[in-house]
Amino acid sequence: MRLDPAGVPLLNRGRRAIRARCVLAAVSGLGLRLAAGCGNSGSPGGAVSSTVVIAAVPGVSDAAIYLAQKDGLFAAEGLEHVRIQTYQNQAAVLGALRNGGADIAASDYGNVFDEQAQSADLRILADGYDATAGSLEVLTLPNSPVRSPGDLTHTDVHIGVPNDDWTSANPKPGRPRSLDAEAAATVLTDFAGNAASSVSWQPMSQQQEVSELRSHQLQAILVSEPYIYQAESQLGATVVLDACSGQTAGLPLLGYVALSAWVKQNPGAVSDFQAAIAKAQADASLAGQVQGVLRSAAKMSTQDADLITVGTYPTSTSIENLQSVVRLLGQASSPLFDTNNKTTAERLDIKAMLVGS
Repeated sequence: MRLDPAGVPLLNRGRRAIRARCVLAAVSGLGLRLAAGCGNSGSPGGAVSSTVVIAAVPGVSDAAIYLAQKDGLFAAEGLEHVRIQTYQNQAAVLGALRNGGADIAASDYGNVFDEQAQSADLRILADGYDATAGSLEVLTLPNSPVRSPGDLTHTDVHIGVPNDDWTSANPKPGRPRSLDAEAAATVLTDFAGNAASSVSWQPMSQQQEVSELRSHQLQAILVSEPYIYQAESQLGATVVLDACSGQTAGLPLLGYVALSAWVKQNPGAVSDFQAAIAKAQADASLAGQVQGVLRSAAKMSTQDADLITVGTYPTSTSIENLQSVVRLLGQASSPLFDTNNKTTAERLDIKAMLVGS
């Protein structure tokens, strides 16, 4: 049994007293600006007024929109009135887009492609956040009997998994659980083979995961930031598995999407939004600014914001990378993500979904 997926070097897992602040992707030409435009929530695909509403769950992954708002980048590109409407989970974010409560959604790709595979007509405006090493991990307590990835497959081991991006409260056969869960399961398969399919995932909020790990109700937890740092600093938690390594390294996690009808009716607003996000994510000082944004928008403590591991905020959108997300979800959800089916293949045509491709 390998201690790490083939071809991937073991990571240095020393105490993260000083975390990497942020890793930025190289600047590319996403930010093409067409004409100034504006939009607003209302009936989906209906007429828009002067306010563009963005639905989001405040956190590390969508920090760029808060930075763009704080620094006046939306206004500079022609979107003078932008309102970020916050929600508790990804289901509510896409729900707001469907019912006209928002024009643009900052959404987890697992939810985006799950919706698209069923019946939605979503367009991807920009890639928002990609994983790096350490941005999504399975943790356990010191001196735990769970010492290696293979130990996670034991029948008496229960692993917490975030439910804030769960595609359904009770996932049906043929639907993915969540992108986080599928990424972790995929990497675990590299270690444990078919035994990975027997893992007992327990969906709950990430805050509850940390609490139940502390009380030994869970033997391991899958969490992202800032909960990784909280578990490590408060409980001395150690890493058992990096869910974004090997074939899931650099996995796109979140993107900015809108309904196709809104995109067609508001080309100026779309291009202005893309330009503003590209500038926010390409800002050379983003590494220093993200922490300030997280302290205010996501209500993180100064220490948490300063020491967490932050992924990449890409300034271009890779069709190939997004296709890897669809393939990942399809490994566990082949009936819904069967791209041999003509209708499904058309819905999940990344090039067709991507605005400006």
